[in-house]
Amino acid sequence: MSDEVKPWDLLNPKQPRSSAEVQDERLSICQSCEWFRKSSQTCRKCGCFMKLKTLLDNASCPIGKW
Repeated sequence: MSDEVKPWDLLNPKQPRSSAEVQDERLSICQSCEWFRKSSQTCRKCGCFMKLKTLLDNASCPIGKW
């Protein structure tokens, strides 16, 4: 995630959310990435649960894929 976005931002209703289209696009990119763990749906690079991370509009991929 970017330095401004933290996992607990998911609990903040004022934190901007991504559209469903953006969430789907980001998750699709993650699912084809070598760092993606299919079993837990997490990123081995940043450790995030990707279905949740893609919800935050200001989040970003740690290796710049989205």
